[in-house]
Amino acid sequence: MNEGLISQRYAKALFRYAKELGVEELVYEKMKLFLENYEAYPDLQKALLNPVLSPRDKELLLSTAIGIEPGEAYIRAIRLLIKNHRESYLRTIAFIYEDIYRKANGIIRVNIITAQELAPAVMEKIQKLVTEHTSRQVEFSSSIDPQIIGGFILKIGSEQLDASVRKELKQIRSALLNV
Repeated sequence: MNEGLISQRYAKALFRYAKELGVEELVYEKMKLFLENYEAYPDLQKALLNPVLSPRDKELLLSTAIGIEPGEAYIRAIRLLIKNHRESYLRTIAFIYEDIYRKANGIIRVNIITAQELAPAVMEKIQKLVTEHTSRQVEFSSSIDPQIIGGFILKIGSEQLDASVRKELKQIRSALLNV
C-alpha cells in the first residue's frame, strides 16, 4: 500500500479522535515538537526502524521525543502505529496531521528566508504587516539561507515573493546573456 495513503488515513483518524476528545490543538503542538526533534536528532529515525527495540521502548522513545507530557491521544496513536508496524510512517503522519489541523482552523503558514538573522523588531514589523493583510490566523517562521546573499524570500501558503539579491543577480545575468 502507498505510504502517503497509509499516512493520510492514520492522520485523519488521529485528527477525528483528537477532535472527539477536544485535544486536537494539543496533538498539533505535540506533532510540531516531534517533527522538530525528528529533524534535530537523525538517530531518532534509526532507532524507530530498529527491529531489536521492543514496542515498549519505541513507545517510550516516541513519548520522550516530544519532551512534554504526551497525553492520551498521542500515546494511543503511537501504540496503534507500533502495534501495526507503522512507526516508520510517523513523520509523514505528523506532517499530514499538521496540514489537516491548519486547514480545519484556517491557519496559513508564513516563512521568511533571509541571508542573516533579522533583528527582533524587524521580525515583529514583518509579522504585523503580514497579519494585517490576511484574514486568516498566521503561523510565522523564519529561516536563514546565506545563498540568497541579501534581501528576503517570503512564502505565504503556496505563494512566494522572492526579493533576494540572488534572484536579482540571476535576472541581470540572464539579461546580459540574451543581449
